[in-house]
Amino acid sequence: MASKDYYKVLGVAETASAAEIKKAYRKLAKKLHPDINGGDKAKTAKFKELTEANETLADPKRRATYDEQRQSPFSGGMPPGARGGSPFGGAGNVDLEELLRKMGRQGAGGGRPHTGANPFEGGNQGFGDIFGDMFSGGGARQAPRKGEDVVARLDIDLPEAALGAEKVVTVDGKRLSIKIPAGVTDGKTIRLTGQGHPGGRGAPPGDLLIELHERPHPNFRRKAPGSPDIEVQVQIPVDIAILGGKADVKTLEGTTLSLTVPPATSSGKQLRLRAKGAHVPGGHDGARGDLYANVSVQVPLTVSEKAKELLEEFARLVKAQPQ
Repeated sequence: MASKDYYKVLGVAETASAAEIKKAYRKLAKKLHPDINGGDKAKTAKFKELTEANETLADPKRRATYDEQRQSPFSGGMPPGARGGSPFGGAGNVDLEELLRKMGRQGAGGGRPHTGANPFEGGNQGFGDIFGDMFSGGGARQAPRKGEDVVARLDIDLPEAALGAEKVVTVDGKRLSIKIPAGVTDGKTIRLTGQGHPGGRGAPPGDLLIELHERPHPNFRRKAPGSPDIEVQVQIPVDIAILGGKADVKTLEGTTLSLTVPPATSSGKQLRLRAKGAHVPGGHDGARGDLYANVSVQVPLTVSEKAKELLEEFARLVKAQPQ
């Protein structure tokens, strides 16, 4: 693992913070993701390397181990605990006398006796086995490795993010049902354990990471990025704007509510419907943000002569009244 320069892959300094690493990964992933690179094998390979680098550096423990291995002269194959310039750990010295005694004991246990010319030949334990015993897990044996994670992108609408939804996606030929939690925001990642690439030597498979991206909506928008408060545009006629009345408002659920419009309401006025916005992630008792209706006064395209006379009279009365 330490043979690859993951910092270089992500284009960050070795002192980069977790936020800087995440930002660099997301920027590069958008350019190299298999869903948008048109099947370019080179970009797909770079994306896999990018994902591997992010998984290593984003995890504090894995990053610490990786940094330790990079500093070790045996980072290409020695275990992380091998320090001090010696593959045997400890103070970096090998007690050959102890090795000979060990081999002698094994010879007494039934192995073929030494010939005298080479105390290490015969049925006794050879160099590879002895040295291997000094490493945890038997040294040269390759431990089972968990399968690689798979990263996929899923675009969702604002109501789906705000209220939650069930989506079906196809990744690597597999159709999977995904539950979108209520209140998720743009950039949130959903992890499906065991749905990634198969592991080797009986190891568990990797995970599937679904990155959620919120599409712009024609009717709704958030008051601020990630906010549970939602805005919706509402048009009202001139008479209701002046006199007050009722107006219909579409909700995130697709239903229609009757909104009370106070008299003398101008365009740009916001009228709030409490707890009709997006769900709050982790909120208690189904907590939700608010829905804000942005009022736009609708002027009629045509006006009759009678209506003009009345409007002119109305304008005279408005000007004559005390301000």
